[in-house]
Amino acid sequence: MLNGDWVKFQSVIDKIGDGFKSEMSQQVMKGLKLIEARVLSHIDKQDLEWDELSEKYAKRKENEGLDPDILRATNRMYSNITTKRMNSFQGMTGVRRGVMTDDGDDIVDVALIHEQPDNDGTIMPARKLWEPTFKEVEKELPGNIIKSVVNMVKK
Repeated sequence: MLNGDWVKFQSVIDKIGDGFKSEMSQQVMKGLKLIEARVLSHIDKQDLEWDELSEKYAKRKENEGLDPDILRATNRMYSNITTKRMNSFQGMTGVRRGVMTDDGDDIVDVALIHEQPDNDGTIMPARKLWEPTFKEVEKELPGNIIKSVVNMVKK
């Protein structure tokens, strides 16, 4: 028969469980914020090897006083990239739905058009932002979580 202070043992286990949930919740938000920051950085740096704007569209942007960068015109999409916590273990990072371009298009649709899987030539070349960013960040996230768990257990 096992002897011991089972109440104290249960208390320690409960404390570790609560700490784990809190730590994982923080890690989820840190991961989402990392994705958000990296997406914004790629737009700022223009470093994802996107196809150049067509000469006609670049000229139109210049004539209308719009930003010459790819994935920027009025900066509406950029300023509406956000992160939201859903619960302790879930959240999302993306473009806020319901914000419209001057032409009346939802900026979420504009973002989706750029993420199209293939350049079929009917709309515009794919200028993926989210997919390459997720692939880049997904390599970092597990290591961050493991470090966090190890640090939590050491306490």
